[in-house]
Amino acid sequence: MGFFIVFNQLLAVMTSMLLWWLIKPKTTFAKVALIATVFIINNSALIYGLTEFWGERFQVYLVVSILQSFMLYAGLITAAVALLAYPLFKRKSRPIFIRALAVTTYIAIVSLAIFNAYSPVVYRFTVTIDKPLAKPMDIALVSDTHLGRWFGNRQIKKMVSLIDAQHPDVVVIAGDIMNDNTIAYDNTNMHEQLSKLKAPLGVYATLGNHDYFGYDQQITQAVEEAGIKALDNESVLLDDSVWLVGRSDDMDRTRLSADELLTQVETDKPIIFLEHRPSAMDEVSVLPVDLHLSGHTHGGQIFPLTILMDWLTPLNYGSKKIAETQFLVTSGYGIGPVPFRLGTRSEIWIITLQSDS
Repeated sequence: MGFFIVFNQLLAVMTSMLLWWLIKPKTTFAKVALIATVFIINNSALIYGLTEFWGERFQVYLVVSILQSFMLYAGLITAAVALLAYPLFKRKSRPIFIRALAVTTYIAIVSLAIFNAYSPVVYRFTVTIDKPLAKPMDIALVSDTHLGRWFGNRQIKKMVSLIDAQHPDVVVIAGDIMNDNTIAYDNTNMHEQLSKLKAPLGVYATLGNHDYFGYDQQITQAVEEAGIKALDNESVLLDDSVWLVGRSDDMDRTRLSADELLTQVETDKPIIFLEHRPSAMDEVSVLPVDLHLSGHTHGGQIFPLTILMDWLTPLNYGSKKIAETQFLVTSGYGIGPVPFRLGTRSEIWIITLQSDS
């Protein structure tokens, strides 16, 4: 909590400096009013957020902070353009043009971040295994929908439409189905749209860390009432040919080890292992698991976390093969606590599992 207090004051200083440069206040009153307004807004948002730390109110504070961070990005881009303009055109750029560029750049960054969050793309990936499989199986992977106040019926409807257009055999959801609770889900009747998500071999889900913040039973009940089978350390045989193993999140202290879960299946058949986090790569890669699917990381979601998390995690985003196991980490379909994506994009994966024989 102390970190956010200090960070908030530094953010207010940065914002004050950028607005000072943009507005150029002339009088002492205007200068004081500018700085006071920034600090009052920032600290009011922080106090409001801390009244529900990591809850929905805190998410409002995060939105305010990120919007100010985008101001820094716009300022840096504008400064770089201005520094390049002088040697290129042999004269200094006009201040009014530089300020207009700064405002335009900021609007473009915010617009791009919102577009990336609410305009999903579909990616395809083929996994070839050495176990027998009579015919290829298409799996639609969705993760981190974070259904809540900023992500609801419209996005579910779009998700169902995109998945239906790909005609997958089965749909799997890798956790963080809802954003901490079922309140917004119930109040806006998201059940009606979510229950339209279907596939010939079924729709399955595991719970993520945000599904364990005290509402895990309600979330499990809600998704199952929508026709989605919640795999809580369970396995299911798809089309009598492929095992789908679903494990609960790390927050579930009663969850089974990957080795224990595999005692439920026939390891000579293809095995898909579904869980929320990609934190068990070392554990899973030594087992006869063919495909491991997860989410959780959001791919970093917003630059520069997109780069920092590549350094801090074994697999922040994308695919990686370790031994005989193919790992795939999706950046997710939803947005989490803030309605922005910069450096990532909302996505759905269609994975074709096929045999090399």
